[in-house]
Amino acid sequence: MTATSMTATSLTDTSLPPNAVRAAPSSIGLSGARWRAAFVVFAVLMCANAFYVLFLGSNNEVGNTKTLMPSNRNNLLYVGLWLCLYVLSLGVVLRDMRRNGIDLCLVAVLPFSGYILLSTCWATDSWASLVPAGMLVLNIAIAAALACIVHPAVFLSLYAWTNVFLVASSLVMVVVMPDAVRTDITRPGLLMSGELFGAYGSKTLHGMSAASAMLILLFLPSASPRGLRGPALGILALGLILANSMSSVSGIAVAGLTLLAARMLPGCGRAIFATVTGFAILLSLFLPFIGVGDIAVALGRSPDFTGRSNFWPYALEVFRDRPVFGYGYLSFFNTDPFSKAWNVWEREMFFFTPDFHNTFLDTLVGLGLVGGAFYLVLLLASSCIFAHPSLERRTAFLLSALLIAFILNSATGYLFLAHNRMSTIFQFYCLFVLCRRYRPRFPQPAVV
Repeated sequence: MTATSMTATSLTDTSLPPNAVRAAPSSIGLSGARWRAAFVVFAVLMCANAFYVLFLGSNNEVGNTKTLMPSNRNNLLYVGLWLCLYVLSLGVVLRDMRRNGIDLCLVAVLPFSGYILLSTCWATDSWASLVPAGMLVLNIAIAAALACIVHPAVFLSLYAWTNVFLVASSLVMVVVMPDAVRTDITRPGLLMSGELFGAYGSKTLHGMSAASAMLILLFLPSASPRGLRGPALGILALGLILANSMSSVSGIAVAGLTLLAARMLPGCGRAIFATVTGFAILLSLFLPFIGVGDIAVALGRSPDFTGRSNFWPYALEVFRDRPVFGYGYLSFFNTDPFSKAWNVWEREMFFFTPDFHNTFLDTLVGLGLVGGAFYLVLLLASSCIFAHPSLERRTAFLLSALLIAFILNSATGYLFLAHNRMSTIFQFYCLFVLCRRYRPRFPQPAVV
């Protein structure tokens, strides 16, 4: 019997006191492992913004320039799919609470969720800020549902193979409609010019998803049916190359080397992950405040991180105007004619973006020091996933490695606390997994 088909009782470690750690995962009323797997696949597809360009109905807005990403909020089908995912996730979480009691991690994130919603009250356009803030809170429910519906090893396997399908779809799309699924088509690339986003919402998400799936297939053997792993790795590698995202490559390289080091030195695995995680967190927080030229060149980037180091000082400037509570969630980059964002865009006309390309800076600008403190607690807590007390180490270390890659990428992009993003949901997912005890799906090896 596999873990996905076990009942809640068989998955819970009965040798522990009943209230020691939250039981996980249960069948949650769904009829069998196939329905649970279908929910996970559906959630991954939506959180990866799968086939975003097709829902737009036109490629003119996405096109060949870096501008504010167009929204699908007027596409009833796309909005309906998200609403369906929200409702299903809330149903899963409520059913789990009825069976296993209140999730303490959910209780712990309530103050942060409430503050995010409250921040819309002082936003430039409260309604425009409330909608994404509400979606972010619902994203937390998606993460909680994923943590309780299947074992993390099952989630990783489904996540990897869903991304194999999406990357393969991207390769088909770049042949059929090349100009519609690339940005910066004049930028040199290894196999073609431009940056492929294909079946994803952005080239960074495309690169990170392909690289993450590669790590899972390489370091979680049970996730790969025999005979399929080789072709899948080839598809993912090609997709990673065509995404032309150096941040994805560098982040996942660090994660892979960390996994290798932990495998070669099994007695030091947790110490290795604690060290690398600490480094990643410090870099993500302080990169905008230090000289980045040499670091950027070492990572294969331009000395100014493609203009980011010129743009980051503006974030500090606007943060000083509202340091305590910020401008409200996603409120600063408002396209209203009276928005203060125009003062920034007018000075950096070639950096017309909806964020400051650093998660910590964007959090400080939107939510102030109060929100920044909440974010730091979330970041530190979720980063402890490598020390999970009951997950087999290969699974816990792999979750931690993927989170490290996201943390490193958050230094040059707005990844965490961005609504409807896989990176945001994955961070909360790691937090909720920490609150649960899982039965090992594999025998614990002598070495990791």
